[in-house]
Formats: sequence, C-alpha cells, structure tokens
Amino acid sequence: MDSERALADRCLRGEKKAWLELLRLYDRKVLRVLFRSGVREELDDLRQEVWARLLARDAAALRDFRAENSGALGLFLAQVARRVAIDHQRARRARPPSSGGVEPDALEHEGASPESALGDAQARSRLLRALDEVAGSARDRDILRLHYEAGLSAAEIAQMGLGLEVRGVEAVLRRAREKVVSLLEEKP
Repeated sequence: MDSERALADRCLRGEKKAWLELLRLYDRKVLRVLFRSGVREELDDLRQEVWARLLARDAAALRDFRAENSGALGLFLAQVARRVAIDHQRARRARPPSSGGVEPDALEHEGASPESALGDAQARSRLLRALDEVAGSARDRDILRLHYEAGLSAAEIAQMGLGLEVRGVEAVLRRAREKVVSLLEEKP
C-alpha cells in the first residue's frame, strides 16, 4: 500500500486507481463520521458531497492535506466530512419550512431595515473572526461554529463524534467565550 502522501499525490495527478484506492480505504470512515454527526437521513448524499469537495476546483481540498504522521489522511478526511455535516445542518436550519403555496401578503417584509441588517452582519462577522482567532484547534473551531452558527447545544455537539463528552464541549465553549469577550473588548 502507498504511503498516505503518495496516495494523495497520485490522486492529485488524476490517477483513477488512486481515487478508487482512496475510496476503498476511507469511505467507511467518512460514513461513520457523517453518521455520528447526526445527518442519518441524507447519509448517502452527504457522503457523495465529501468526495465531491475533494474533487472540486481541481482537488483544491486534497491539496491542503499535509502528511505529518501516519493516520493523518484519515483524520483529514474526517475533518472534511464534519465540515460537510456542519454545512448541511446550517443550511437545513436556514431553510424556511415549506407550506406549499406562498401567500402574496407573506412577501411583505416587516423585518429589520437594510442598515440594521448590515450592522448585524458586521457584528456577526466580527464574532466569527474572534471565534476563529481563539479556537485552539480545528476541533475547537468546529465546536464553536456548531454552537454559534448552527445553534447546536453542547449535548448535540457531543453526539457528533468529535471525541468529547458534554462537559468537554462545555469547557471548550466556556474558555472560548471568556477569550472572545476579552478580545472583543480590546478591539472596537
């Protein structure tokens, strides 16, 4: 069997046998990560999305892989799968419930003005930058995004197979919250 870096390099060169080998070796791991992330009803579609992300833009995601130690490719693919699950859950929460037809009056908007929406977007962007800055690892960044962007509770995040129990997730959130508060107080 090729080393992980050699296998990734062969995939980047477009070798069909290398892609088949990558699928053979890691498809079950991708499925397990997605399943533990709680996206069971769309498992097959999301599995395809993981592999599509690796192929997209001339395999740009796979080019980010750094083989620093044995098992790194599996960890890298698990991280890609978690991000697919996070994006899916975020998109699912953002979708309004469908009720069939749309009433004409429902199109009128009594929400926030464009100016306040822009202010909210800027504040949200500032918060997300601060969260990325205080995240100690990719796992912590995933936890923070799941909590603050997707609105998941610590218990829901702990069930996603990130390697932490509820208390561990709560500790990550608490430490990040303290750091973010001090960071946002420092920066206008």
